[in-house]
Amino acid sequence: MTRKAFTTLMIASLGTILFSSRAHAGSLAFDAAGNLFQGEFPEIVKFTPDGKRSPFAGLSQPPKRMCSPYLAFDHKGNLFVSVCNTISKFTPDGKKSTFATGIKYSADLAFDDKGNLLVVDWDGSIFKFTSDGKRSTFASGLHSPQGLAFDDKGNLTVFEEENSSHSIVKFTPEGVKSTFATGLGSPSDIAFDHSGNLFVAEMSSNSIFKYTPDGNKSTFATGKDVDDMAFDAAGNLFVSQIGDLIFKFTPDGTRSTFASARISPDTQWEYQYSADGASPHIAKAGTSETVLDLSKDVPSQWAKEATIIWAPDSKRFALNYKADDSSTLTALYQLNDEKWVALRSPITKQTTELVERAPTAELRKAHLPKNAQPRRDFITWEVTQWTDSNTAIIYAYSSWSAGGISDLAEHFLFTLKFDAKGNWKIVKTHKMADAEIDELH
Repeated sequence: MTRKAFTTLMIASLGTILFSSRAHAGSLAFDAAGNLFQGEFPEIVKFTPDGKRSPFAGLSQPPKRMCSPYLAFDHKGNLFVSVCNTISKFTPDGKKSTFATGIKYSADLAFDDKGNLLVVDWDGSIFKFTSDGKRSTFASGLHSPQGLAFDDKGNLTVFEEENSSHSIVKFTPEGVKSTFATGLGSPSDIAFDHSGNLFVAEMSSNSIFKYTPDGNKSTFATGKDVDDMAFDAAGNLFVSQIGDLIFKFTPDGTRSTFASARISPDTQWEYQYSADGASPHIAKAGTSETVLDLSKDVPSQWAKEATIIWAPDSKRFALNYKADDSSTLTALYQLNDEKWVALRSPITKQTTELVERAPTAELRKAHLPKNAQPRRDFITWEVTQWTDSNTAIIYAYSSWSAGGISDLAEHFLFTLKFDAKGNWKIVKTHKMADAEIDELH
């Protein structure tokens, strides 16, 4: 699975506020009842077999690290989620506890048929945890390993990278290693069907490949930005795509859209862009009828990276988009008399100056002179969620480097309240304290 940049913060004074700098999909996992779970910052979401979406639990991550969430169910229906160096356990009713810590950089997890949890560390090892949390090393010396999947014989499969090429390797239950396939471009996930065929999602070729148990390779499906995969009990393959889409493939390869965060809660509107990634716009759902051109806000090369955050009543939305390689911005829109209109930007002189004053204090804490010239590395302005139809939470983050120090950063949360005309005011401002950030590491 691919590593993605995410940021999540828990603020005691505001309750749990979760957000992501790129709200891409995380990993997929099915429970025994056929519900699909997706680790998608800022939360774990649950989809019923007919596609109805509901939140399951909040999902937090240290803000200064690039991590993805990985999901796996045990035979008792408990959901295990790894993020960076921590594995959490969620009971079926959503109660959370810490199962294990100390992994340097988790890059997937899976249960064997004996109930042991196998976790791959991107640093080069695969660890095995018994049900009571005792850890041992199952394998080591791998090269940037990612992705874990068990076949029906208990063999563990993982892919690793060496010299810019990826290989798929297999471990017997006893830990004996062999090479299954070589020469892959950039795989993002692997999964076995019930017949023992291995499916590999490869982002470099925008393809899903199928390997028979004896290694014969064929192309099962093609499509841009294929990411994570999971099979349901009926043998249907579910594939997440960057851009908040989940597709369903029947065993014969027929594709349909299972879920899309681009569509408004009332299913009337949809965020779209052209095949080449240009012309971002809002259309009437299921059609190509443009009702709002967003190309003035979203650079064409970042159209597929943009994230739309709908208000619960579908009357407003926030568009989080990349302005360049180091900046993420947000824009607000409201439906007035069946016409979408742009609202005043929350990135005002007032809010910007508040965040821009941060380097002075940071430089002092770093024992650098006041006249040190900081260089901005990243800036983020994002709507993270709508707490109700008239209230949005905005996260502002800026980081700088100066005097050889590159870990200067400030985090702010702004709570915006909207009136019927779309005018908003800031009703709460919260500056993150160091302790609030550091406790999440």
